[in-house]
Amino acid sequence: MRAKFTFLNDSQWQYIEKIIGKRRKSKHSLRDIVEATLYLNYTGVQWRNLTYRDIARQTDYYHFRQFKRRGIWE
Repeated sequence: MRAKFTFLNDSQWQYIEKIIGKRRKSKHSLRDIVEATLYLNYTGVQWRNLTYRDIARQTDYYHFRQFKRRGIWE
């Protein structure tokens, strides 16, 4: 049986934040967007069914594409 999805702790987020770097201002925190993408990968839910902390799926998908283009999700 798989363990339940857990949020990023502060030390994990600090490491990821260094890799991603600061970007432009947005309505949602970058940490929430990364956690939404990790949740999507963990659960296997489809993009259109993503409901995570009121983040629109288009917003999360936009950031996911940007991270993928920059090679962060490799």
